[in-house]
Amino acid sequence: MDLRVPFIPDAHIEQAAAELARKYGAWKGESEGVRPPINVDEIVEGFYDFDLGMDHLAPLLGVEGILGATWLEQGRMLIDSSLEGREGRLAFTVAHEVGHLVLHRPLIEAAKLELPLFPLAPGATPTPAVVCRESGKHSRAEMQADAFAACLLMPAAHVRAAVRTLYGDALPAWEGVEARRQAREYDPQLKALAAEVITAGAFSNCSNEAMRYRLLGLKLVRDTSAPQGSLF
Repeated sequence: MDLRVPFIPDAHIEQAAAELARKYGAWKGESEGVRPPINVDEIVEGFYDFDLGMDHLAPLLGVEGILGATWLEQGRMLIDSSLEGREGRLAFTVAHEVGHLVLHRPLIEAAKLELPLFPLAPGATPTPAVVCRESGKHSRAEMQADAFAACLLMPAAHVRAAVRTLYGDALPAWEGVEARRQAREYDPQLKALAAEVITAGAFSNCSNEAMRYRLLGLKLVRDTSAPQGSLF
């Protein structure tokens, strides 16, 4: 996705995801709000009234490594077939595409006005407005959509509640958390904690990897090498 986007603070992305969840809950008639697992398929197909499907996107679009594509004008979203059966990765990719709808759709629509408009040739396939490649994962737009997906699927309040159910007011803690995070090293204790939180909080459509990042991002793991107080 070649789109220049402004900086958005993490708190604003969290608020945008919470606001979508609130509107989705009102649409469903859930007076107390929606709870995990968040049905992102229903958000796309019901709340947004988009067609959601799966296809082999590389031959369809002529570009390798594409995980998701969204056609705004046609109200269509496709996820690459390579994610079929990988529930956590699939839900995250759908939520990522929703993140583009919420955070970037106005920018995409504005960008279209700056481009010359030509009618499609008969039978031609419209070009998707959003194309998400694995190789572009570190662009600002892609990182913002990833952050939105995490906030939508794993709402902060529900993640904190699951950790509290498991550990009370004391944060889970062990040595070397921050050093492993910075070195991008595998942390078996963090993986085990993420599995516990997924079960306790009913985050059944979230991958262990996504939950590990979310726990670290919310500072719900205490590094005994650098003590800190409870965040509850």
